[in-house]
Amino acid sequence: MRVRTREYEFPLPARTVRLLVVSNTEELITDPADEEAVPCWAELWPAARGLAGYIWEHLTFAGDTVLELGCGLGLPGVVCGLKGARVTLSDRRAEALELALENARRNGVRAGALLADWRAFPAGGQFDWIVGSDICYDPKLNPYLREIFRCHLKPRGRLLLAQPDRPAARALLEELPAAGFETVRCVIVPVYAHEDPLPYHEILVHELLRRS
Repeated sequence: MRVRTREYEFPLPARTVRLLVVSNTEELITDPADEEAVPCWAELWPAARGLAGYIWEHLTFAGDTVLELGCGLGLPGVVCGLKGARVTLSDRRAEALELALENARRNGVRAGALLADWRAFPAGGQFDWIVGSDICYDPKLNPYLREIFRCHLKPRGRLLLAQPDRPAARALLEELPAAGFETVRCVIVPVYAHEDPLPYHEILVHELLRRS
């Protein structure tokens, strides 16, 4: 690994997911003023924890194909694999993919990898599911996400998004019905991250169906 890591255990009912996480995210910051260089991928965000818990408790994939966008450390994608999915982990940072693939291996999950920027996402390939945790945060990037959803989700496929209540995320979700998506389920998932300065979070999980 090109970054210093430590082991971390993420508990689920009747299962523990064992991860490598970044020891010190601040060591990876080269230019705080350059938002492109901020290592968002290196944090285990509350939305990823909430989405992983939701997937574990509510979903079974039985061989469905799943694309995780902005996978970072790969926790939701790993849990998808544990629930029977054929997972492709995607991120624009090679370090993230390297670590996410190692985390999949540590938990007995075979996963593919796709190194891709949302602004120049490669054509081809549709999935039964697209999942993402806290990816709808930037109004400048959300049009690219909407296009990825349209091009890479199969008809009658499912979109699974988890995030705190952010204005940019609300705006994107309000646009999706006009793009052919309907909400199947929306729930609030409580997340307790005891090592964080703010240990309690409420994460919104939206499950949407692509109508055609």
